[in-house]
Amino acid sequence: MTGLVLNINDRFIKRKVKFFNDFTFNLVYNSVGSTFGFSYYFDPNNRVHKEIATVSHYHEVTLDFNDQLLVTGVLTSQKFMAGPTKQQAQFSGYSLPGVLEDVNIPPRLYPLRSDGLSLEQIARKLIRPFKRNYGLTMTIDPAVQSKMNSVFDTSSASETSTIKDYLTELASQKDIVISHNEKGQLLFTEAKTDIKPILDFDLTKGAIPGTSFEMAFDGQGMHSHITMQKQASTDGGNAGEYTIRNPYVIGSVYRPKVMSQSSGTDNDTRDAAQKALANELRNMKLTIKTDRWLLDDGTIIKPNNVISIFAPELYIYRKVNFFIESINFTGNSRETIATLNCVLPEVYNGKHPDSIYKNINLHLLEP
Repeated sequence: MTGLVLNINDRFIKRKVKFFNDFTFNLVYNSVGSTFGFSYYFDPNNRVHKEIATVSHYHEVTLDFNDQLLVTGVLTSQKFMAGPTKQQAQFSGYSLPGVLEDVNIPPRLYPLRSDGLSLEQIARKLIRPFKRNYGLTMTIDPAVQSKMNSVFDTSSASETSTIKDYLTELASQKDIVISHNEKGQLLFTEAKTDIKPILDFDLTKGAIPGTSFEMAFDGQGMHSHITMQKQASTDGGNAGEYTIRNPYVIGSVYRPKVMSQSSGTDNDTRDAAQKALANELRNMKLTIKTDRWLLDDGTIIKPNNVISIFAPELYIYRKVNFFIESINFTGNSRETIATLNCVLPEVYNGKHPDSIYKNINLHLLEP
């Protein structure tokens, strides 16, 4: 793992760690935090080892690869083992906003109702305590700034819900994705599904050294017709119903599903049905494993990007774009692997999908 460096930089110690044996880093687009873990043979008499492994200190860290910042976060967990043979100690953590997955809204920020406030106002209020303790801040993609400024007529959190769950619920109502960046900032954004692909794979030209592919379609999770229903509310809100067709379940197959709209008005019922269909499209996944972490320009491969692929062996008979949702980087002294987990762009872009299997001439496939 040449070039991979973990920097511990807080009020307790300042160290550069390069001697871990195994490493994993999971970079996720639609998450408030990316996770990482590493292991090494811990020497309890080595002062440097003891400082790095200090239990309960939540060391502030940054992770770099070839001088490119990947994550800013904290070490959260340590695991030590002893036995007849020497075993590696294991350490893990997540990027700074990951704390929002673990905590509830503190009572000092009550009341839990936020009527008449925008998502930006609510978010800044909720992360304020973590700015002082974790250095956690937030940033907003200009593409969603206007949505962040629009107010909620009524909004109320639960005492038991995490801050992440509450913010995600509010953001989803405005088609905003909550993510994070390499600086450890909470990021409010939207998926970049219409950009130029950063990688182009054409398997008709032969195998690609160091790279393997897997295409999986789970038809059990797909439904031909998704009907979204909204009940009339006690305050006079109208009932609503909308049925959307899934093009990945062919016309002669009938697999209906009925869902209840949990928020919004009857004017939002169609959008709610579209989101339900987008979620079902996750049952179609492309996984790419490659021994390269970097693009041709030397920058590291990251989610919220697009790849293109033409691969009849994967039942992809024309060039198709996929969206990189997450990447799992793993490495040891022998190899480094990047696993790209990709979904259809329509999972995020709000557009009605057009099946990539449309108009396949099956007679051409006969022997």
